[in-house]
This record gives sequence, structure tokens and C-alpha cells, in this order.
Amino acid sequence: MFTGKICSISILNKKFYLNAVNGFLESLADNHKSKNNERFLNFKEAVIKILELRIDNAYPGCDGIINIDMSLTEDYIEISINDKGVPCWIDDFKSEKVDSIGMENLGKDGQRIFVRMYMLNMIVFKEPDPFPEMQVLDTNISIKRVETEKDVLEAIRCIYSEYGYSYSYQKFYYVESFMNAIKKKEIMSFLAVNEHGQTAGHFALLFSDKFKNMPEISTVVTRKEFRGLGLFAKFMDYSIELGKANNFRALMGQPVAFHSMSQKAFIKAGFTATSLLLSYINAEIESEYNKNKQRMDLFAAVKILDESACGVIYPPEEIKSFIENILTKANYNYQIGAKAAKAKETQINVHTSRHLKMTRIILSAADDFFERVLRETVKDSIKNKLDMIELMISLNTPSCEFAYRIAKKCDFKISGILPGSEIADYIIMQLLLASDYDYDSLIAVGDYEDLKNEIIDLNK
Repeated sequence: MFTGKICSISILNKKFYLNAVNGFLESLADNHKSKNNERFLNFKEAVIKILELRIDNAYPGCDGIINIDMSLTEDYIEISINDKGVPCWIDDFKSEKVDSIGMENLGKDGQRIFVRMYMLNMIVFKEPDPFPEMQVLDTNISIKRVETEKDVLEAIRCIYSEYGYSYSYQKFYYVESFMNAIKKKEIMSFLAVNEHGQTAGHFALLFSDKFKNMPEISTVVTRKEFRGLGLFAKFMDYSIELGKANNFRALMGQPVAFHSMSQKAFIKAGFTATSLLLSYINAEIESEYNKNKQRMDLFAAVKILDESACGVIYPPEEIKSFIENILTKANYNYQIGAKAAKAKETQINVHTSRHLKMTRIILSAADDFFERVLRETVKDSIKNKLDMIELMISLNTPSCEFAYRIAKKCDFKISGILPGSEIADYIIMQLLLASDYDYDSLIAVGDYEDLKNEIIDLNK
């Protein structure tokens, strides 16, 4: 299957060109047998509406160029609209029916708006054969890299046994996409097996462009017959050894905020608790930890592997000691920037996910325009009945303090920090839209308990 950019079109801001774009979308639908699919009609409607609004408003009173890129991945069809005209935000157009929609302010390079229709959702899942009850023949466990289709099928069975089909990274449920993700180094997947070839569990390292060279330890599953053998700790130790061998800058994990055993395993492996992410995981997630079908709270934890890693940060004065304390615990080298200052322009990425029922905002730099974008994003998220907004503010930009104060003004609360990525170190803030900030129900131990109490004090 071809993946990548299908084509690019540059048009003048004239409505005459809407017909050409509409015709291309129709042919795209024919090729993917989705012309009469309601999801595609919503997708096409959103694209045409955005394009029409940009034609009307991007260049008032003059001619201007609007660029349209059409891309195909294994996961989704994406249409992006890019121009250097007057900025807009997501609330300017209908977004409540599309799978995923986002906005990226690129500074001097203009603004990019994208709409995605996910392809995997169009496929009916086939339930994998369940693991039969078995007698454990030995407990000498070793870690095996997932490389073959047979290994992938075993990994899928492991993941399904714990999460059903609710895990957000859907490539884990298809052999072809799973294999391709491994080949493209988007994931590293591992099975725990004993000397008789019995599968004891699974875990993976997920790589993300947002957290470059800092993969996340994910989809950790231990079969019930093998529990009590310390496999979680074995997975952590193996990941650290692998990370050092592959020159990863850091590792990240997300232990759930009511499962003390996973928190203790991360503490034992030398991870530092860095943030508390309330109401983070969609309520539809299936696992033995979420029988009540409520959104789940997570901690984020980081282990710095590269001792030479260093960041120049501009911490807001109000939370400076909190940030420095976490970075010191994590053995992360940092320098305090000389002068905080408002940026000349806002550089921001806003991405709304209907599947996760949340909006993620990544802010690289902020000027006065940031407050307007943030308030419009909140209004749009409420309109679309989303549960939560996550705001990630780069600590490495002089406008960090200004952005932090704007976020507090808009009722965002501090959740912690996330250091270690080659892209940026981040302050994490959240705005809960569908629930209260419930700290009392959390189960936390050690450093996680200390972090929770610090965050409660900061948000008073």
C-alpha cells in the first residue's frame, strides 16, 4: 500500500476552485470505496467548509495563495490546508463529526489546518483466538523481540486479552500494520517466554515525533498464570538496557494512578515521577483496572539515560522550585535561561481527537494571540462534548512564563512537567471539562504520593 503525499494543489482564494477540490475528494472516495460512507461525507463536508472559510477570510481585500496537501497513511486520509493569511481557529468550522481535526500555527510559515478520516475504523475487527488455560511448565523467563508474523499474532493475543479492542494505538490489532510499524521503527515489541515456549507477557516501546528519542514503555501485559514472578520489573530493566544500547535520550512510562505495584516497579527501576494526568484515558478502555468504565488517571515518569543531556529552560517563577526539584531528582542537567520574554508570534499545534475525547495543545511560543486561540479552543472542546484539554508548554522558550500565566487565567491547572525529549521539555497543564479535579480517589506511593501533594498545593 502506498503511503505519503498523494498530491498538492495551490489555488488562489477564489471559490471557483472549490469544485476542483470537491472533484478530487470524490475520486478519492471512489478509490477507497467510501463515497457513500457517512464518515467520508462528514470528512468531505469539513474539508470544503474549512477551505471555503479560508477563501473568504484569509486574505481580505486581496489575492493570496492557499495550499492543499492530500496524504494517505496506513491509519488515515489527511487533507491539510495551509496559507499565510489572517489566522483562524478550530471553532470557525464544524468539527464535531470528523474523526480528527487540528490546527498548527507555524509562525512566519503561516497556519496549517488538517482533517483526518481514520481507515482502521472502517475494518471489522476479528477477535483473536483466546489464550487457553494452561499449566506453567517452567518459570525461566526470557525476553524475545517480536519479528515474525507468528510473533505478532501472539503479541496481538496478549494485548487483546488485557485491553480488548479499546487500546488507542490501533496498529496493535492488525498483523500487517503491526509489522509495518516495527519495520518503520515506530514501535519495538517484545514477548516474555519461558523455556518451553509458553508466552508469559508482552510489552512495547512506542516512539513519537512529539517525544523524540524518548520512547514510552507501553502495552505491558502479564498473563495471569505468570503473575507474581516480577515480570513488570523485568520488562523495565530490559527496556533500560535496550535504551542505553540504542542511545535513547530517555524513557517514559505512565503508571496508572490507582495501581501501586506498577508505580513501585517504576520507582525501583529509577524512574522519576514528573506529572499527574487526571482523567487521561478514555472511559471505553478495557482492562481489569477499569471495570467501572470511568476515565483513568495516570502518572508520567521519566528516566534520563543520556548523562550528557542538557536543556536550557525558562521556568515560571511561581513553579520554579517545583520544576527544579523534579529535574534534580531525575539527574537531568539544565541551565536557567537569561531572560523570559513574550514571543513575537504564537507557534501552536491544536489537535482534537474524537476517539480519545480530548484536545491536545502543543505550544512552542506565545504572544498575545495565544490567549485568543486558547479560549476559542476551550469553547470548541466544550461544544464538541470533549472530556479534557491537555496543554503542553515548551519550557525551552523565553515565552514560557507568559504562556503559563495565560493558561492559569483560562483556568488550566498544573499537572507537572515532562522532560527528556530532544524536541522540548514541557510543562503539562490540564483543563477538565467533564469531571472534577478529584485527587482524593488516587492511590499513590513514594515519589508519586509526594508529587500528588505538591500538585494539589500548587493548584490551591
